Amino acid sequence: MVSADGLCCKRCGGSDYARSGVVRGHQRYRCRTCGCHFTDTPLRGKPPAMKALAVLLYGMGGMSFSMIGRVLGVSDVAVLKWVRAEAAALPEPKVPVAAVTVEIDEMWHFIKNVWPAPSASVFRDPV
Repeated sequence: MVSADGLCCKRCGGSDYARSGVVRGHQRYRCRTCGCHFTDTPLRGKPPAMKALAVLLYGMGGMSFSMIGRVLGVSDVAVLKWVRAEAAALPEPKVPVAAVTVEIDEMWHFIKNVWPAPSASVFRDPV
């Protein structure tokens, strides 16, 4: 329950509190319901909407982590962690049982593209 000034206990959510001194320049409050001490400071981290936007820009927009970080004003590592956390929350994809594995002869493609065709002079007998 939030009080008229928008302040509530961080532990129980109660709006019945009393002022209880100052800590690091912030007014400290004591909840009368649970006895928890708290201050009126913003929550840590970025808002979930910003994280969702970063995941959408990466997945559907094709933007890089560093570009998303520059646009949102966070580091590229933070964007990477947000995307990995969302990917870990997804269910495992279901692969059909009748999947077929195709193997291509890679050596043949390599030799065909790298080596030139042998000329007739290579196979002549030295006379």
